[in-house]
Amino acid sequence: MGTVRQLAEEVRRGLNTVLPDLRKTVVNKVVLAVGAMIEMRTPNTAELANILPLDTERQDMREPWLRRLLKNPLLSNEVLLEPWARQALEEVSQNEQTVLLTLGLHALAPDRPLLRQTPLFSPRRPL
Repeated sequence: MGTVRQLAEEVRRGLNTVLPDLRKTVVNKVVLAVGAMIEMRTPNTAELANILPLDTERQDMREPWLRRLLKNPLLSNEVLLEPWARQALEEVSQNEQTVLLTLGLHALAPDRPLLRQTPLFSPRRPL
């Protein structure tokens, strides 16, 4: 089993734990894309398509597959990321830490804005 598939299996376990009702076909595709992104450390679809472990007859069909996946209306940042964000905030609140969120707006494409949140944690201090 390749590195991307190993990463995808780990992502699948986490995704199935926090979102058990998410469609299996969507999960199967998302975990491959996420595994490739972790392995390559880039969001560049052309680079990711080269290492996607897909059973396709032609190599050039991988990038359109990835682009169709990213346009899928069942994939929304809110649905996929909310469980992890809630868990992180719950863990921080149990440790009585202060959370500072910084926000940055980036454009992945003209129609795909990305709002990046960066949490910073520090010991709770009296105001």
